[in-house]
Amino acid sequence: MVINIRIILTSLVFVFAICGKLLGQPSNAIYADKQTNDGTAAGLGLTGSYSVTGADNVRSTLASPKPNNSFATLTATSTAGISTAWIQLEFPSEVISSVGSPRTVYLRTSNNNSTLLGGRLAVTAYDKNNNSVGVVSSAFSTYYLPDGTVFIAISPTATFKFVRVTVSSPIAFGSNSLQVYYGFYGPSASNTSNPYPFNVVDCGQPNVTTKGYSGLTLGTFEIYNAWEAIDESLTSKSSFISSGAALLGGHIKQTFFFNGVSNPSDAVRLILSQSGSFLSANVAASITLQAYNGNSSVGTSVLINNLLDVQLLNLLGGNDSVITFYFAPKDGSGNSVVFDRVELDLNIAGLGVGLGANGINVHDVRRSPGIANASDASACSNIGTVSLSALSSQINISGIGSFTYAWYTDIRLGTQLSAQQSWTAQGLNTPGQVTYYVETQKSGAGCIASPRKKVTITVTAPPLSPSVALVP
Repeated sequence: MVINIRIILTSLVFVFAICGKLLGQPSNAIYADKQTNDGTAAGLGLTGSYSVTGADNVRSTLASPKPNNSFATLTATSTAGISTAWIQLEFPSEVISSVGSPRTVYLRTSNNNSTLLGGRLAVTAYDKNNNSVGVVSSAFSTYYLPDGTVFIAISPTATFKFVRVTVSSPIAFGSNSLQVYYGFYGPSASNTSNPYPFNVVDCGQPNVTTKGYSGLTLGTFEIYNAWEAIDESLTSKSSFISSGAALLGGHIKQTFFFNGVSNPSDAVRLILSQSGSFLSANVAASITLQAYNGNSSVGTSVLINNLLDVQLLNLLGGNDSVITFYFAPKDGSGNSVVFDRVELDLNIAGLGVGLGANGINVHDVRRSPGIANASDASACSNIGTVSLSALSSQINISGIGSFTYAWYTDIRLGTQLSAQQSWTAQGLNTPGQVTYYVETQKSGAGCIASPRKKVTITVTAPPLSPSVALVP
């Protein structure tokens, strides 16, 4: 199973390049530079073993950073007993942390897969005077970066100096292991809801993702390759997988954190596919989208079947077709809300059975500009032309940069008719209605287009001239 039911990001301070790739930690990061390690091999006549290898590989300093490919390996093995293996990272000095201003420690690890869940992986902070009594801290969270790097993090609410990672193996379970690379915190991180500053020119790629679950009691549930939903490749994917009886309900969740808060009127583009055998209506009615700003939900939650037209709904029916659609978070009055993350929640009970090996796939999640403003128009068939124009709904945001425009014959694909903000439609010589679609795109590497705005042209015949009686 997957832990971290409540997804909360607290002052994550990784630094990314423009395209979302990991560059490294903040320039003033404080690293753990000492370590101790040990473990327990089952007592009371029970059998088990533990090991910690490469322990000194976790030590690092800003002046002498360690290679990313060196690590310590914790292994706990049980046959008829319970075993644990732990490594404790020590920071150069005590770290001031409190309930009102928690400091978050990040530990780069291998992917803590489902065998380490259910209490078999623990992270605890200790104060400087007693490294056997843990200080108050939240449960650890797991973050996946676009390049597949995994960090686990805790935010102690009291001053600490040590952080210990423990792997355990229950009776007759076999072996559990985890690789630990290094640990650090950002001394100047102050934003406890989203680590990145507000950046109006940002193109909206998520820079980290988390996964979680709630209410799952039977079967196996997992999100595989979570980071592939944010790696900017449309062919890779995160996959929601479940097996066993799921009739009792439960939810599998993935949350996508953006680079700061959204601009007003931003939307979110999602690209999904579904490889199982469920009816499209069941799938679409089982996935909910919810926006958050910090720890608080904003706007109303939306089932994706309310976002899909009939054509897209049919494509979602288990035939491996990839669909693209948009979610524009709004409040109950229809007003846009500002958000810094979006959660995708799959309700297993809505499907009635497990997903099996072929589940719901998330190929890409990205913010986009809001839909452009463009007015319908009228034309006379004897003239056959009309001038059309569009304007980004975000054009007045200070510092946001420039926008490009494109006009099409279809809401999704179609032929591009013009790449100009204003253009003249021609050939409108038959009375009736003609529809065009316009999208806008913020300039910059990695920026994507907005949802398309439908523009309807009503073509009317010219009025007949009254007959003139000629008097000889």
